Amino acid sequence: MNPLRAQDRGRLNAAYAVFAALAGMLLILTLLWHIPMMLWDQLDMVPIYQAWRDGTLGSTEFFSFRAGHVHLAAYAVLLATTHLTHGQLWLDCAVSWVFLVVYAVLVVMQMRRTLPTQDRFAQAIFFAMIFLVLYPGHLANLQWGWQVAVFMSLVGTVVAIDFIARCTLSWANLACGLLAGVFAYLSFATAIALVPAAILLLILREDQSRMRRAVGAVLWGGCGLAAYAFTRKYNAAEIPASPSLVLSVHYALNFLGGGIGRFATDAAPLLALAALGSGAWAFLRSVDRRKSLPWLGFFVFAIVCAFVIAVARAADNGAQHAFVTRYVSISSLFWLGWLGLIALADLRSSSARRFGKIAVAVVVLFAAVNTVQMTRKAARVASETRTIATAIRTTWPNIDAQLLRSLYFDQPELTMSRLAALKALGFPPFDVPPPATDETK
Repeated sequence: MNPLRAQDRGRLNAAYAVFAALAGMLLILTLLWHIPMMLWDQLDMVPIYQAWRDGTLGSTEFFSFRAGHVHLAAYAVLLATTHLTHGQLWLDCAVSWVFLVVYAVLVVMQMRRTLPTQDRFAQAIFFAMIFLVLYPGHLANLQWGWQVAVFMSLVGTVVAIDFIARCTLSWANLACGLLAGVFAYLSFATAIALVPAAILLLILREDQSRMRRAVGAVLWGGCGLAAYAFTRKYNAAEIPASPSLVLSVHYALNFLGGGIGRFATDAAPLLALAALGSGAWAFLRSVDRRKSLPWLGFFVFAIVCAFVIAVARAADNGAQHAFVTRYVSISSLFWLGWLGLIALADLRSSSARRFGKIAVAVVVLFAAVNTVQMTRKAARVASETRTIATAIRTTWPNIDAQLLRSLYFDQPELTMSRLAALKALGFPPFDVPPPATDETK
């Protein structure tokens, strides 16, 4: 038996064991800590579900923009899971986990095709990327079924980048990449960031004909302009004020750095700035430009996402808003791309290799500490939402005014109407009777 082959097989088996352990842990924690009732944005599913049952779905937000997003694909999934479980939210979360695992498998397949594993440093990066692709930071989105949109979008994003970066640019592959991009966009509108990322990758595909690359770039650009025009036409009332350039950059750096450094908000933007420079340096020093393209695609996609969200959120919420936990699933793509670029950089000189090892060690250390904070945050959210569900069930209809305002964007009347609809449907938290009181005993 070839000893190198045996060693590679052992490494892959260990990597798959880590992958399975992380995936299993995320599933267990997701089911243990899932949010127990429709809260916040997910209360929008109440009128959508009622309209679907009444045959009037077209009159709801199902086909519309909401807060800058069109969630058509995600709404379809949530309608199905809501109907199948009679409003129990565990299935929403389990489906999110399935999409996350599909996304993770696609990324690991890309890793196997492109990344070197001939030495310990390369192998360490391989394992670090497996950790990041099934990062416990995803728990913030996994435990809230509404966020299935994020994981559906990630799947579409990875498939679209794969068709552009790996495959021959046949007309069929270009079409498949565009369809994956449309799926990503109809799940979570920040996937509009695929457009500049895709065009850049097409420009860099020097191994393909200029005609195919030009046609592909025009098609992606046209889709991007159509999405923008659609947004302007049907979402005009929700288009926010534009933040200053300084605020946008600050927000974007916080967003990217928060992927591994949410616990250290002062250091996070500096980490992101250092990664931007070193990632570009690594790509320019790539030993195989073709294999670096998917990782560059992830890297650029996350950067554009950061600025898209900054434009939408920074003016009203400030730069610190970029550290909200739900953004970690997107910003972790930035660090996956960065690790892939470092793994493929020419680090033969002792100084470059020393820099690479130190940089990767810092990123892994920050990600590990971030994991602790994000996991604690998920546990706290689970506990708090269970308390909220119990309070609603036991005090209905005399719900505390402050609690009521917190459930849906300070709109207590609308919140009460949707809670009443949940009660009429027998959905959580009204799926079990309230405790007996002296009057009802």
